[in-house]
Amino acid sequence: MANVKLIDVSKVYKGNVRAVTDFNLNIKDGEFIIFVGPSGCGKSTTLRMIAGLEDITSGKIYIGDTLINNVEPRDRDIAMVFQNYALYPHMSVFDNLGYSLKCHHEKKEVIKEKVNNVAKLLNIKELLERKPRELSGGQRQRVALGRCLIRNPKAFLFDEPLSNLDAKLRVQMRSEISKLHKQVQGTFIYVTHDQTEAMTMGDRIVVMRDGYAQQIDTPVNLYEHPVNTFVATFLGSPQMNIFKVKLVEDKLYLDERTYLVVSEKIKNKMIPGYDGEELILGIRPSDFDIATSEDYDFKVSQIDLVEKLGNETLLYLDLPGREENTIVSLKMDMGDDLKGPLYLKVNKDKIHLFNDKEESILKINEFNYIPVSLQLCGEDLIVEKEHKISHFKDKCVSEINEINQGLIRIPSTSFTLSRKNDDDFEVETIIKAKDVRSDANVYFAERKEDKSRITFITSKDEHLKIGQNIKLYAPMSSLGVSDDEGNILMVNDDIIKPIIDVETKRIGKEYYILHQDKAFVKAHKFLLIEKIYDLNSKMLLCVINQKKEKMSLRIERDDDFFNGMLLYTKTVKNKTK
Repeated sequence: MANVKLIDVSKVYKGNVRAVTDFNLNIKDGEFIIFVGPSGCGKSTTLRMIAGLEDITSGKIYIGDTLINNVEPRDRDIAMVFQNYALYPHMSVFDNLGYSLKCHHEKKEVIKEKVNNVAKLLNIKELLERKPRELSGGQRQRVALGRCLIRNPKAFLFDEPLSNLDAKLRVQMRSEISKLHKQVQGTFIYVTHDQTEAMTMGDRIVVMRDGYAQQIDTPVNLYEHPVNTFVATFLGSPQMNIFKVKLVEDKLYLDERTYLVVSEKIKNKMIPGYDGEELILGIRPSDFDIATSEDYDFKVSQIDLVEKLGNETLLYLDLPGREENTIVSLKMDMGDDLKGPLYLKVNKDKIHLFNDKEESILKINEFNYIPVSLQLCGEDLIVEKEHKISHFKDKCVSEINEINQGLIRIPSTSFTLSRKNDDDFEVETIIKAKDVRSDANVYFAERKEDKSRITFITSKDEHLKIGQNIKLYAPMSSLGVSDDEGNILMVNDDIIKPIIDVETKRIGKEYYILHQDKAFVKAHKFLLIEKIYDLNSKMLLCVINQKKEKMSLRIERDDDFFNGMLLYTKTVKNKTK
């Protein structure tokens, strides 16, 4: 098995029809990855480019360490399961399974042994003498899977393999393929338009739209933390209800009288600067519940439609902030009837908020900023009169001769619940809210000293209670330093001085450093980014040129830059007169 990597992969058909644009993905060895999206989004095209059935317009695809752009499909060591099974109708199941081995001139004894082993794994041993026309759809699909398994390829590709099966058989085959992945521990790349298949089978899901990857994440994170309204409404059945609201002082107004109060959890996740703005509110049908006349968010006098599905009851009704019906999902017995006015409450910790560009404004804070006293002492910096940042000036991104007050910047991932070193920075907090991710717990706390908000992340095994008083510790080596306005003053490593301020420009697929000095451009034909430091509105790049000389460049922030990226240089005329 092997990992599969796609770098800036694009596919453009005749007539400048773009099927896939700048697609980037690193699939780990043994991972089950799923491409999902509406028809025409580019998911099957991407799979076919990996298989070699479609040429790549631009970009690179690696299987393992091998660049396969110009490698023939038969030499890529991949196996593909098609929607129509693609079995040889004149051959028995045994011959279909063993055909690829026969083509590679394997001995009859080896073929027999491998066919029997795969047939046993897939529970089709009693079907080996039958022809494909004598098999059911599910049996044919197992044979198609077996034909791939017998080769032990580097990667398995599945192009909507269950779309021809009935609903009951699809559920059965979903579990069969998931079990198979655990058994063979292979790299599975699976295309489907069915969100249920995606949510129940994949380790990670790639949600695609119009040739672009919208979000790549685990099923839990995609469902709970969508990055935009497309992902939010695409995943989940019934789909998320979308409302138009206005944010005013921690209240979301659906109309002049109806509002929802923003919860502590959502407050801690909300990007600042949206007070008074028109926003998009998302509420999943399952996040409504029946309330009392004393404590409710919505009072409904008329229900337009009731659908009793057994495990849930769907209500279609009119709520403010939305022109079409709102769908509400309630856990009710089939015989229960709804009488009189209906009072509903929303789980406000579960709401989703998007800006006018339909992008989520709920983010986990990567860094915490805490006001502190600062004092320069030679090359070192003293924090709160007792903690020392050694060699401070070697790490500075600005010239500093004196400083009394500022902010220390602590990554949310750097906090621990116990002291590791004697000089660890200590923060006393009270836990206010909790958010659950697929691989971690995120806690939102309040610092006791000044009521400032603190975000910290723990493993899934560490469970803390809301309202619990707790001390957090951060190693001094993880701390950054900013001035009172949040401008970053230092990074966590010694950096090459002086720092050169430069402009960048993208030309085609490449990025260029623009410089007025021809000697600089001649001396630095290309630069490899070794490390990137976040300076808020700017970025610091630690680079190395073709002569192995290192330097530090400061540029305007651009999230397209990454470690290992090559930059080229270009001379520009001096604009000043």
